[in-house]
Amino acid sequence: MKHITIKNFKCFHEVDIPLSKLAVLAGANGNGKSTAIQSLLFLRKTIEHCAKWEKGRFDYSAPNGLNVELNGSYCLDLGNSDYVIPVDSNMRDIITLGLFDERNNNEFTVTYSTNTGQELWLTPKEVSNRYRDNPLCHQEFYYLNAERIGPRMSQSIKFYDYPNVGFKGEYTAQIISNLNWSFKVDEERVNSENLLGSRFEHYINAWLRFILPGVSVASHFDDKTHTARIEVQNSYSKNNAIIPTNTGFGISYVLPIIVSGLIAKKDRFMIVENPEAHLHPSAQSKVGQFLAIIANAGVNVIVETHSDHVINGIQIAVVRNKIKPENVCINFFQQDDNATQPKVTTIGIKEKGELTDWPKGFFDQTQIDYSYLIQLRRNV
Repeated sequence: MKHITIKNFKCFHEVDIPLSKLAVLAGANGNGKSTAIQSLLFLRKTIEHCAKWEKGRFDYSAPNGLNVELNGSYCLDLGNSDYVIPVDSNMRDIITLGLFDERNNNEFTVTYSTNTGQELWLTPKEVSNRYRDNPLCHQEFYYLNAERIGPRMSQSIKFYDYPNVGFKGEYTAQIISNLNWSFKVDEERVNSENLLGSRFEHYINAWLRFILPGVSVASHFDDKTHTARIEVQNSYSKNNAIIPTNTGFGISYVLPIIVSGLIAKKDRFMIVENPEAHLHPSAQSKVGQFLAIIANAGVNVIVETHSDHVINGIQIAVVRNKIKPENVCINFFQQDDNATQPKVTTIGIKEKGELTDWPKGFFDQTQIDYSYLIQLRRNV
């Protein structure tokens, strides 16, 4: 099993967060889920900025004097170097972030200096890299921010080193158009029940119909205006295209997840924040199943969610043998009384879909509300 290590960064003084093929980050707002993701994003940004490109991957083994900006790419907006230190920390000048593979005793860690505390960057001071084939060192890295773009009449296009939809899904239309006739989807990721053709669009629409019944999309690329666009059809359009701005946000929010899942290379990271956004509960559950299948196909999937329906979908995928239970872990972030940092409890899933633990506060609001309603009714 892999894990993220964080020392002296934002709300954490020191913590290890387990990862598996499908790692779920859950818990109340402000308890460290985003910090865990940002630690990986900042490590990735460090590698991209400071490493050498050798033999088809990034090699980062020693500091080279370059600073790493705290704001900008990967939607990071961390402020200055003092803001990323825990407010009650006695150590104001050092941050350590890393990724470990316990099976092979491999580690990749970077220790940063915060300098005076007023800089808009951190300075790598020490690098330990016994984990040269870690998922962060490959060119392909897939990240979808919680704030994805909504329906647009058209989307911009750009040059890319490898196919990806952007941090907010802003290049989804271009990627579909570019790959439509050439991309071969991994057989482990094909939804054969809803597949109606052999183009990339057809594989996307098979999953889109699974998640949002009756919905399909088509992409168009306009080389004269250097834009691409998505057209939508649904059960009520009678085979006529609907302009994106006349459809709901759910389609534009889930489509980049589907596309990223189908194009992501094995053994790479795919990080998705709030996959449930703007989706009906039934669609949220099916997104959970989709992400489990993508993880089972070999992609390292990390999901931040506030949805018990997404977790239900993952449990269903386990029972349907779409992913092995040992390849799923749920990290529950919660307040711990009188503690100086959030507590992280790791929950597993058994073969029949049961959770190995159910700590207080873990998606129990429905039961709490029902109990409260019964009390209120008795008093009426």
